[in-house]
Formats: sequence, C-alpha cells, structure tokens
Amino acid sequence: MIYIVSLKKTDVLKRALGENAGKDWIDLIQLIPGKPELKTNDQIYLDITGLESAEIKKSIVSLKKSGGFWGIIDPKGEADDPASFFFDGAGDYIGPKAVKNLSKKRFAAALSWRISTALIKAADTEADNTQIPVKKKTFLPGKFEGWKTIRSGISYPFFFMLVSINGKSNLRTMIGESSFNIVKTRLHDVLQRELWEADAKLWIETEYNSLYLIPSKPENGKSCVEAALKMILNSRIITIEDLGLSIEVYFTFSLHYGETIYQTPGKTGKIISETVNYVYHLGARKAEPGRLSISGEVPEEAIPDGLKELFVDAGTFENIPVSHSKRFVYE
Repeated sequence: MIYIVSLKKTDVLKRALGENAGKDWIDLIQLIPGKPELKTNDQIYLDITGLESAEIKKSIVSLKKSGGFWGIIDPKGEADDPASFFFDGAGDYIGPKAVKNLSKKRFAAALSWRISTALIKAADTEADNTQIPVKKKTFLPGKFEGWKTIRSGISYPFFFMLVSINGKSNLRTMIGESSFNIVKTRLHDVLQRELWEADAKLWIETEYNSLYLIPSKPENGKSCVEAALKMILNSRIITIEDLGLSIEVYFTFSLHYGETIYQTPGKTGKIISETVNYVYHLGARKAEPGRLSISGEVPEEAIPDGLKELFVDAGTFENIPVSHSKRFVYE
C-alpha cells in the first residue's frame, strides 16, 4: 500500500493522484505515521508543501521510526536541497515534474531500488549476523553434457529449485479461476527468463509450486542463487508489471542438491525419490515467504562468494542443516 501524508492536501497533489486516490494501492491521508501502521511492503510519502523546516524534520523523525519505506513528495519544488532527504534515509523524492505522472510503475521502481541497497548492506529483520555454516558437501560424480543427453530411467545429480507463490489468502479464490491460470502462465515465463543462465528445466508443476532441475555444476548453482535473490528483491515490480496483479504476493524459494532417477516432464508421477520428497517438504514446512532456503546438501561452491554472508543458520530440517537468506529491511 502507498500512503501520501499531506497536512495541506494541496490541489496540485489532488490533481496528480486523480482517480487513483483512495484505490486499493494508494491513498491520501492527513495523519502523520502511526496510523495506518506500516507493513512490510507499505510505502509512505510526506507531502512537504507549505511545511516549515522544523515541521519537516519532526515528520521525518516519525517516518524513520516507523521502520518502513518513506519518501518525499514536493509538488511545488519547495525543497532547497532534495539530496538532503536521501542523506536522512529517504527512499525517493518526487518533484514538480515527476508528480504529474504518478503511476504504480514509478512507486514500484523506487521500492526496488531501495530494497536493492539493503542487499548490499546485508540487512535483516532478526539482526542476526550469523554466517552460513561452512559446508563439507561436494559434487556427486557425473558430468552434465546438455539436456539432450539426459535419458529417462537413469539416475543423475541435480540442483532442485522449488519455487512457490504465496498471497495473504488463497490466490485462486481471490482473483478467480481464469485470472489465476493467466498468472500461472505469466509466472512460468518470468521464471524461465530469470533462471535462463542457470539452464534450469521445469520438471514438475502443481497449483502453487514449480520444481526446476538445474545442472550439477558450480556456475549453474551460483546463477540459480543469484536469480532467486533478485526475484525476491524485485517481487513487487514482478507482481505489478509481469504478473499484472495489484495485490501483494511473495516468492518462496527452496534449493536442495542430490540424485534422482530422471523422467521426462509429464511422466514423473511414478518417481520415488527421497531427494524430490525432501525439497517439497522443505518448501512446505521449513521455507518462508520472501526468502531462499538452502539445504546443507548444497555444495559450498554453488553459493557466490559475495553472497554467502546474506544467509543465516536456520537450524535443521529432517536432520539436514538449513540456511535462510536474510530478510531485507529499510533504514
């Protein structure tokens, strides 16, 4: 949700919002933060029109205490030094020209940029600086020479990436059967695009889950981890621009490594595999929305060196160590 806090409710701002004001994704309010209470993906902007310097500073203190994304909207260009707001921790500044073209895309881009800075700083809601445990696992024997060389009925080592999409309530019920099927198709296209460098193959698909096989090579594992983190960080833009949804959804990623008998997609119903069962159980019982969960079976070489510090110890699941990617918050 996007809230614009305005003490004056200026005519310029009303015209900028137009028919969007009061819709399910944006609202114009007069109360300074506290009500409505910010949630994880809420964005709140302070309209500084007509405010004295002391009033702006006091309001910014309240915004910062809220712990969420906040920005400045300046319809008449009254700020002497817009950059100073970023020094205070603002995630966006909307000046006189930008205010005339307010859109979901504009707000989503600002949020994506702000969250990306959190990736660099490796922030997390638990303030847990525990590094990912050093893994002793190594790659299983076997050489991947391309999907065309893989044969049904033969056992191969793979990375197993389970991707789930979650909403605050049942997504199918909320948007309807027809729209839900369209969203599934669009999500499939997004995943194919984002996991292309990992050479991922969609293997098994259910209502809310997609299981991908990834070749057993360090570079493919690294590409898979990077793609998952990028999708988590850009989930809001993907939701709006790619999936065409106005409601909030979350991606849940689970990564496991092991061996299974391969069958062609669509003919996997008779597969009995501890590895496949584990990744599904991991996704359903241990993984969390907005995070990438990695089992201790994944070799250390499959995690990019610069991203290892972004994972924290999450205990064990079915006697296997598990690490979660950190949650990213705004300052």
